[in-house]
Amino acid sequence: MNGFVRRALPATLPRGVRESCEADLPAMMEIFNETAGTGANSPVTRPMTLEEVTFYINLYKRDGLPVYVLERGGEVVGWLSINRFSWGTQACRNTGETAIYVRADRHGSGIGVRLGHATVILGRQFGLETLVAWIMAANVPSQHIVQSIGAVQWARLPNIARFGEERADVLLFGLPLYETLAEPSPVATAPDSAAH
Repeated sequence: MNGFVRRALPATLPRGVRESCEADLPAMMEIFNETAGTGANSPVTRPMTLEEVTFYINLYKRDGLPVYVLERGGEVVGWLSINRFSWGTQACRNTGETAIYVRADRHGSGIGVRLGHATVILGRQFGLETLVAWIMAANVPSQHIVQSIGAVQWARLPNIARFGEERADVLLFGLPLYETLAEPSPVATAPDSAAH
């Protein structure tokens, strides 16, 4: 017995979630770039080009990790990616960094939570044991998304992001996909009846 137990979360992908394809890349780039340079929702300080987005997406896929979109009415309205944890590649090879992007006109519609659930399902399917997400401290909606799937804040890195003269904190959220089995509770002993 390995000492881990699966979390009880849905096992099937939410409706509309599918693997991304090359035709999705322009929409994915537009969604990604909506928050570039805001200093609140994203650590990216400038819009990315289609070539740059394509490079990173293909890098994740070549590494055997998922990049999926959520489609509504024939349009991509959000997407997710999981890549290898950026520190401790060998020892942390079963940890994935996840990112979720939702089109601005769909914020607050539940798309992010659906993508969050898809991330957990895909993380398990791809053999990961832990998911982490780096989120800007000002990005409260993204914090709510990861908390809705059970992730908790593991760290706060103060003032490590810089946007011109402004500095910002970055939060690290984590979600074990397997839980360590709880230690058995000590057996309670009856109080000594002779004691007063």
